[in-house]
Amino acid sequence: MEKKMKAIIFIAHGSKKEQSNNEFVNLIEKVSKEDTKYDLKKAAFLELATPSVQELAVDFIKKGAKHISFYPYFLNSGKHVLVDLPNIIEDLKKEYPLIELKLLPHFGKSEKIKDIILSDIN
Repeated sequence: MEKKMKAIIFIAHGSKKEQSNNEFVNLIEKVSKEDTKYDLKKAAFLELATPSVQELAVDFIKKGAKHISFYPYFLNSGKHVLVDLPNIIEDLKKEYPLIELKLLPHFGKSEKIKDIILSDIN
């Protein structure tokens, strides 16, 4: 049985400031080195920086990904998390109906954030 190639796209808002974008890319590179679940993994941006979520998803599909998870690196469930990302994924599903696409809960939903804050302030 053929292994289904799995991919994950980590999504940040994107900034006009290259330093901000690079901080996110560097974080994702560190995470990617330790991850063993996904075959393909990379950072993408909603606006103001590249690659876009759509561009990266198409690139991963062309590389053979059959399952793509989308991890929104957003603290709160604003318009990007509640509207923009679901719309992008729905559009991709229409274009690539045989690819399994899954929007994961956004970063701010993690129960571990409280522990990080407590660790930082104590």
